[in-house]
Amino acid sequence: MSGSPTTTSTRTRARDVDRSDTCAVLDSALSDGQITADEHANRTAAAMTATTLGQLDLLVRDLQKATLRNAVAKVRRIDKIWYLAAASTIFAGLIGFLTLSADDSPPPPPPAAAEPVGPLAPIVSSTLNTVTASGIGEFIARYSAKYGTTLIDSANFYDGHASVTRAAAVSPNLEEDIDFRGGFTPRESTSTRAASTVTFDLAAVDIDKLAGYLAGASANLNVPDAEITHISMSSSSQDPRISIYVDNKLGASGWMNLTPDGRPISLSPFTPQ
Repeated sequence: MSGSPTTTSTRTRARDVDRSDTCAVLDSALSDGQITADEHANRTAAAMTATTLGQLDLLVRDLQKATLRNAVAKVRRIDKIWYLAAASTIFAGLIGFLTLSADDSPPPPPPAAAEPVGPLAPIVSSTLNTVTASGIGEFIARYSAKYGTTLIDSANFYDGHASVTRAAAVSPNLEEDIDFRGGFTPRESTSTRAASTVTFDLAAVDIDKLAGYLAGASANLNVPDAEITHISMSSSSQDPRISIYVDNKLGASGWMNLTPDGRPISLSPFTPQ
């Protein structure tokens, strides 16, 4: 007699990744106003200690998930595409009607001679706010396009600029530092790179989950009105990690460590003296 297939129920034991995913959903819900900071703190604490999938489900059952928001956005995009297509058809018909109606009219006068214009001003790419998930995502895209890889030794992200350490193009035994302010500027000097250096793959960063953690940093780290001071990415401890550092104008500060795919490693919240 063959056994019945394994099924997932509310009594199924939760994994660390399940608890992490639930916390990310709660962070996103806080950032878009579905829950208050107190609700977020209480639910996050419950998620971190939940033992079953049923307990986790109760914490997010009343929330709009990203899937629903994406579906709404898709419907809006379809409506917009239909509207633009219809408008284009009507516009084309109107142009055709006016063209036929104007067949017997005298030809238009020749256009006036164009005035000479000066040289066009160069387009300068603006810097990115690289302490936001969207800014870091754009940085990764530009880095990949520039160097044909997403591997780095380490990176530090600040508001408006970033710095990267990587294996030098001339030799993997040398490392180079690169300054990023909308574009990449290698520093003139290089230094010896240890053979044991472990690289960090920017392509492994889950931008959506990073956005959730950044949005929930104030509540998770007990720093009211927190501002992100900087974000670090490296594998210096042999395990790739993302470190988020925050503070506020009152001097409170805290930090957290995450895996690139969004699982919490450690938290150091602010503790009032």
